[in-house]
Amino acid sequence: MTQQRTKLISVIIPVYNGANYVREAIDSVLHQTLDDYELIVVDDGSTDDTPAIVQSYGVGLTYIRQKNQGVAAALNNGIGHSQGNYIAWLSHDDVFLPNKLECQIQFLKRFQKFKACYTDLYIIDSNGTIIREVVTPWYPRQKAIRALFGHVYIDGSSMLIERSSFDTVGLFNEEYRYTQDTEMWIRMLRRFEIGRVPEKLLKSRVHPNQGSRNVEPHVAEELIMYKEAFEKLAITDVFPEFAQSTNHERCMARAYKWFGDTMAFYRRRYTFADEQYRQSVALWPSWSNPARLKLCIGTQRMFLPRRLYHGVGRIVCSRLRAERGKR
Repeated sequence: MTQQRTKLISVIIPVYNGANYVREAIDSVLHQTLDDYELIVVDDGSTDDTPAIVQSYGVGLTYIRQKNQGVAAALNNGIGHSQGNYIAWLSHDDVFLPNKLECQIQFLKRFQKFKACYTDLYIIDSNGTIIREVVTPWYPRQKAIRALFGHVYIDGSSMLIERSSFDTVGLFNEEYRYTQDTEMWIRMLRRFEIGRVPEKLLKSRVHPNQGSRNVEPHVAEELIMYKEAFEKLAITDVFPEFAQSTNHERCMARAYKWFGDTMAFYRRRYTFADEQYRQSVALWPSWSNPARLKLCIGTQRMFLPRRLYHGVGRIVCSRLRAERGKR
């Protein structure tokens, strides 16, 4: 990855059976206002007309075909063949707005503390009709990590990434077929800030044939990914406020309690959340630990409003501490 680069940006389109939409994606790159780029289409073993469509563009792009291995493998293959100092990813069913690359490269050159940036976007349907506008949030690094455990607010197709970032954090994890993007953003945020360009520069398509709609495998992988990501994080990566604490076990207990709350509140994965609460209680068995009460509530949480369920532990524990103080 340290060889001399001949292009400013490499745009990589991973595609699998994308004949319905890949032409529109390719054209959206070829019509960018910035012209210092290369386009690489990585065909992940398509069995439809995708190869013929892509190859019809001739020398206007680089076509790579591989056996079906998933999006992460296709992206890594494209990065390995690329010549750009920056990497952009475009899903085969999404569309760049004409000034996307130009706006993002200007942003990264102006704000050099950011090694990558994402944008606001439009949601379109299978016909390309805009059905919603999305204004994305922005958080500083530690808060961004926490936010991604609850809600994936960064669309991979909206990202522009400084190539040197991959030298630092590594390539996409090919073990993940549905959550490779979120895992990568968490890994990047451990090392540097990711910025936001407050303009709608992407059309992100929703349609019935998307692989991410394969719900059961997606959810199963999601829990594995988040658990592995959580266990790899240094506690100060997520909770810098714990850095000066001398009670490491109590800090870890609070971290596990936060992890359980996040999985329960945002994703309703209550059994998984209970596993994190048990870890928390094992480290800090005091009744001052809200995780202990949440384990006692157990199945009753199904009948509680979500915000009440997540507030009840804090309320009861604070009352217990107050009572002990009176004694």
